[in-house]
Amino acid sequence: MPDKLPDGDNRKVSTFALLGALVAVTVWIIIFAIGPQAGAAGQDLKQVEVLQQKHCYLGSLEMILAADAVRISENVNGTVVTARGPQWKVSVYNTRNKLYYDMSLDTWKKHGLRVTWVMMANTSDWPVVKAGTEKFLGRDTDVYLLPADPNARAKIRMHKPVDFNYGRAGEYWVDKIAGPSERTTVIMQLYKLPEVPQTPLKLKVYNPGNSGFFGVSNTAAGKEQLLLQTFSIKKAMMPASIFDVPSGYKRAKDDSEVTISKSNSDSLDSIVKEMGLGEKFYNKQKLKK
Repeated sequence: MPDKLPDGDNRKVSTFALLGALVAVTVWIIIFAIGPQAGAAGQDLKQVEVLQQKHCYLGSLEMILAADAVRISENVNGTVVTARGPQWKVSVYNTRNKLYYDMSLDTWKKHGLRVTWVMMANTSDWPVVKAGTEKFLGRDTDVYLLPADPNARAKIRMHKPVDFNYGRAGEYWVDKIAGPSERTTVIMQLYKLPEVPQTPLKLKVYNPGNSGFFGVSNTAAGKEQLLLQTFSIKKAMMPASIFDVPSGYKRAKDDSEVTISKSNSDSLDSIVKEMGLGEKFYNKQKLKK
């Protein structure tokens, strides 16, 4: 065999070597490009909507909605509330202290998040009257009015017309896209907002210092406050496991142990007692015994 190939053959070998290298590089590029997608395809993925919101007491929130699940996370303190069908058991966990507390949906309906319940106990009882439909963030929403009529609650219960000569205590925007009622219940009991059939996107009140309909004669020129607002809504695919409590978390004695310190929990007990709210979330006396 000759020590050196003719020039033509050398060019062929160089060409083949270059083509081989290009094929190898291309294969690796394809592997890296589709690898994550192939891995994700093996997971149980859900089509979800991700809402960035702000609540007047809970702060900045991320709500993730699936057809049969909901997850609401508050990033500053690491608190997450999540539930999924068909049982819709509600779990509250904290990514910082690795504690969780869970309860049935029926218990959650009476309970909600303890801290929010104390701070916003009256707001969920505000009467609402459906007024029409508007666009909000590109979505069709049902608009509800919070009447300032001091007798609004009684009139609505008796199916009598509300007197809007008193003005409006607020306005409420609710997503028209249907979802399971259990999912809405989880949201409403967390936010402590007026009962409506779908996902709340925005709630604005007037004369917040006087709570509007609690006797204000006219709210038309009142100062407004946003109790809830939504900044963006995006679609995504996410693993179903995001709606579960992460492994390795320890079950707490009550949800306040998950969300706040013991000293703040004791302070809330005093507030509940002083306000005469009369709802017990756990029996501390029995625990002492």
